[in-house]
Amino acid sequence: MVLPQQQLLTQVARLFPDALFYAPTSQPLVALTIDDVPTPGDRDDVSTRLILKALDTYNRTAEHPVRATFFIITDHLNPGSTILQDILASGHEIANHGTSDTTPAILQPAQFARHFQEAHDRITNLIQQPIRWYRPGRGFYNQDMVARLKLTPGYESQIALASMIPFDTLRPLSTPNLNTWYLAQFIFAGAIFVMHGGSLERCVQTAQALPTLLTLIEHQGLRTVTLSELYDSLTPPIATEDTTPEGTTAETSAMPPPPHQPPPPEPPSRPPA
Repeated sequence: MVLPQQQLLTQVARLFPDALFYAPTSQPLVALTIDDVPTPGDRDDVSTRLILKALDTYNRTAEHPVRATFFIITDHLNPGSTILQDILASGHEIANHGTSDTTPAILQPAQFARHFQEAHDRITNLIQQPIRWYRPGRGFYNQDMVARLKLTPGYESQIALASMIPFDTLRPLSTPNLNTWYLAQFIFAGAIFVMHGGSLERCVQTAQALPTLLTLIEHQGLRTVTLSELYDSLTPPIATEDTTPEGTTAETSAMPPPPHQPPPPEPPSRPPA
């Protein structure tokens, strides 16, 4: 049964074709993403390690190990930190969240280029691995940002967003139980979950919410993977032959293409994630 949330996301994805809200996959997979890490000024990255510990503890008994994508803000990195290497050593993925916790869609193109490229350079210098994903702060994007992604080797051309509007950064509304309940409404194959670090309070909430959320996902027969693993599960359209009215043959697709191909709306865009 298709959830109303899935139907809404399909329509939204058609309106915002340069953003990835979910992956129309036939595989029983969802992606877990963690934003705003690490926590600035946090000695030994203790708060971010609470999230890693929650994932590691869950994985000790999980039938399928959980892997997540961590979106890094480079101004949050602490001198001498090994947190990026430790995230990778735990089997997770690193992605680009810019240099600072800002709204990059309001930046001039040259300013955004610096915001994006400086973060990319610093992360790749530390991890010595390519990066595939960029997610903008606040969920805004524009065509200059999309163009920058397309020009940067290794990156997917779509802006990485999520299947829900996150509110775990809003202190009056956010508790571990409420976060878990809310995120559980979006459990379906192809969903992209977003949770947050970046402060001790947020890391504690995320670490406390994760075990129950991951258990609910597993009970629905789904596996939690990185954003790249989810994206790579997409099945290419199957080409079949069709006969045109003139009697010539043409290739058609036996599967509808993912809903991110028409021209995008006027920038800056505000997708609901």
